[in-house]
Amino acid sequence: MSKINELWNKEKLPTKDGIYFANGESFSFLAEFYPHVFIKKGESFNLVDFLNKNPDCITTIDIFQKIKIQMGGTCLLGECSHGSEGFIAYISSDKKLNWVIYFEESNPFINAIELPDKFLEVESSANYKIIVDLKNPININIVSINGIEV
Repeated sequence: MSKINELWNKEKLPTKDGIYFANGESFSFLAEFYPHVFIKKGESFNLVDFLNKNPDCITTIDIFQKIKIQMGGTCLLGECSHGSEGFIAYISSDKKLNWVIYFEESNPFINAIELPDKFLEVESSANYKIIVDLKNPININIVSINGIEV
């Protein structure tokens, strides 16, 4: 079992901006949420090595929303123990983690709408929206800030 699966099963996540796949792959995200919203894929990294060097970099999740996905599975949205954090997870129909995206300063993710072609529009409590490609969730696009399309 991968480290992210082990954490997820305990309702915990690492406190490093990134995407974590159930197979153990992890990629960092370079992210800024104030005063401008900016998200860019960073480098791959080893989660086990990161946690060995930073054992206290763990947070607890709180799920706010569950969205059934037409292609199967469910997206889970929420916050973590520090309040400024947010996550988006995709689990299979048998409730196993496929991937989870975590941001330390995004604010909680509170709502989502499934779009055509396996995309998901996700809204943060900080009043911006992003689009996540469910087939390739490393691809994240910012679509609006304070209700204004970008």
